[in-house]
Amino acid sequence: MKWIAKFASVWVAAMALVPRALAQSCAMCYATAQAQDARAARHLDYAILALLIPSVSLFAGVLVAAFRRSMRDQDELELSSAIASASVAPPASLRTLSPES
Repeated sequence: MKWIAKFASVWVAAMALVPRALAQSCAMCYATAQAQDARAARHLDYAILALLIPSVSLFAGVLVAAFRRSMRDQDELELSSAIASASVAPPASLRTLSPES
């Protein structure tokens, strides 16, 4: 979890130091938006948000699935190492019956 905090702090610092990086856009989109009135520009903003929602949700879903899988794999690894290191005899109900009894 520490690496996420480090990555986030580096990203925030980079974005603060490079303000023009957030202002990147294509010239055709800028010219089209500049030629429209305020209402059309607001609708263009809504369209951009509408296109952003599916891609962000897909990205977040893949990240959540990968995180859950890594946690599950880590739990299975811990369980298998605990079973391998345990030297406990099985309970009496699971022991095989000997022919003498």
